[in-house]
Amino acid sequence: MILVFNMADLWKPPYTQEELSKLLSVPVVFTSAVTGEGVARLRELLFKNVPKSSLRLQDLKVPEYAVIKSAILSRPPIALATLLALGVLTTIFLMAVIEGITPWGGNLPVSLVSLFDLLDQHVSQAVMASIGGPAGRFIIEALWESVLTLLILSVYVIIAFTLIVLYEDSGLIALLSKSVERRLSYLGIPPRGVVCLFVAASCNVPAATTAKALWGRGSRVLTALLTPYVPCVARLAIFVAVAAAALSRIPYLIPVAVFIPYLISFGFALIASFIYRKALGIKTEAIGIVPPAPLMWPRWNIYFKKVAVSYKEFILKVGPLLSAVIIALWPLSAYGPGGYVEDISQSYLAAIGNALEPLFEPMGLPWQVVMPLVGGWIFKEVVLGLLEATGGLQIISTLPLSSIMAFLVFTAFYSACIATLSVLYRTVGLKLTALSVVVNLALAYIAALAVYAALSLVPL
Repeated sequence: MILVFNMADLWKPPYTQEELSKLLSVPVVFTSAVTGEGVARLRELLFKNVPKSSLRLQDLKVPEYAVIKSAILSRPPIALATLLALGVLTTIFLMAVIEGITPWGGNLPVSLVSLFDLLDQHVSQAVMASIGGPAGRFIIEALWESVLTLLILSVYVIIAFTLIVLYEDSGLIALLSKSVERRLSYLGIPPRGVVCLFVAASCNVPAATTAKALWGRGSRVLTALLTPYVPCVARLAIFVAVAAAALSRIPYLIPVAVFIPYLISFGFALIASFIYRKALGIKTEAIGIVPPAPLMWPRWNIYFKKVAVSYKEFILKVGPLLSAVIIALWPLSAYGPGGYVEDISQSYLAAIGNALEPLFEPMGLPWQVVMPLVGGWIFKEVVLGLLEATGGLQIISTLPLSSIMAFLVFTAFYSACIATLSVLYRTVGLKLTALSVVVNLALAYIAALAVYAALSLVPL
């Protein structure tokens, strides 16, 4: 017998290999598959005649430094506060880099979205100048829009994966999630799934993707189904834009209007968790005992490979479906009952908005505000563009606060975008993805209606 202690780059027992060999009565080799440590010695031993021996069991103690770090960060209040801080910082970082929005309400002079908008403007002008007509619009609004949407989403995904893998490979995620998972599981949050849900605050796509790595099918399914209930940065941009346009006369309410959808989304995520657990027979108890996790610097060669592999998987699985849906939906905005239209209000998309208007009439929302929500199925950024195209942003500023908040709450979790839904499909299957869409819509509608009714009773 040879005792091989792998992953020795993460932690070694407080003994040398020779000391352990004497204690355990068998040859001991410390190895690391990542660094190659000990592999040559193991190979050498395998080619020798290893004498028969019996393993003498010993109780090995965890080193003091690991105990101290674990004792600090494993306290549930500290661990939960640290996870919240990571989620907030990740979201703020993405807001600043991609959207150019700062936590104090100002805008940065340059952002990736502004650069993409500038690129979009130049490409659109060039195509319309050289081709024009329906063919030019198809190239811009279908083909180019699918490429641009994938580019913008790729930025979200790459940054999110970069942060996720960093948190994971540094050992921070394992240490923190171990501390809070048992308590959060009582609320219906899957074990270790809390980390994915924090990541969903930046983008739902990588959160649903990383859910596939969780232990136990129940945890994977439940975590993936709950990710659409966490407002992503793209939805945060809608909250900020709508709140700023609608509440410019009472700016002190803007931060409150942005925060309330998050609070209500969390409450309804717990309700959704209860529905899914009862319907699917999923339990959220913590699985097994996780040993103390060491904090360390990642192995950078492994780290960058993991990020690259995750992104490649996203592009191959989500990219084609995303482009196909955008191209397939283009005729709805370019054509109407009377044929080809220049004005979107005459399109089939507007007709869909008019058909949906009676459903939202109890909240006081007109079709110009309702129809852009259809674009959110493609990508949440599309909602803002359609709100501008229909004049919805101007109309929203004339609506009562109860209608404004109902719109924000519904937008928070009425559905995931097609990229997230495609990941859900590959993670949980078609039936559960369809169930997710139905439950999302139903709970979002109930939440929006409840908020409208409650605020209508408050004299403002």
